[in-house]
Amino acid sequence: MAARRGLIDAVKRLGSSLRCVEACSTQSLCAASSVELLRRDSATLASRVGEISNRNMTTSTLSDSKEVSSVPNPFSLLDKRVPGPFTVEPVQVFAVIEISGTQYKVTPDDLIVTEKLSGVDINDTITLNRVLLLGSSSETVIGRPFIPEATVTAAVEEQFLDGKVIVFKKRRRKNSRRTNGHRQPLTSLRILSIEWPSHE
Repeated sequence: MAARRGLIDAVKRLGSSLRCVEACSTQSLCAASSVELLRRDSATLASRVGEISNRNMTTSTLSDSKEVSSVPNPFSLLDKRVPGPFTVEPVQVFAVIEISGTQYKVTPDDLIVTEKLSGVDINDTITLNRVLLLGSSSETVIGRPFIPEATVTAAVEEQFLDGKVIVFKKRRRKNSRRTNGHRQPLTSLRILSIEWPSHE
């Protein structure tokens, strides 16, 4: 942006000097040649400004498309439903996942409580796609920031409301008080399996 702004200022200065020379060059051939040189320089600078602006627009478009494509959806709903109670064999692997803006370290048969997930019901099976890290006794895989093709499968165990929180506001010396209650909707997830990316 700074280079583009500097080129635009140079074009403006060349245009003003061009007008001054044209006003004084009614009788001099030397002044006419300098006018021609100034015109050529201003045209070159104008084309250079156009190239820089086009390059900036292309770069911003490419970076935006990369950012959009690199961030997967938080979760996807699977077709099958798992009736409870859930029985999961423990496996010596773990994953760090991100859901609802919070990171969780999970292993199979863990129970985690997140903010309410819309569009899911009890006993639904979902796939958590934002996997930040995978680990086992033999290897560790770190994402940048996410690991492609790595997923964590979980079952929705419960949709419930958290305990009540009292929100009390008072303005002193104004005889003004307000008391409200809030119960945060939450979702509990049972981790069923951790899928590693395929090694190719």
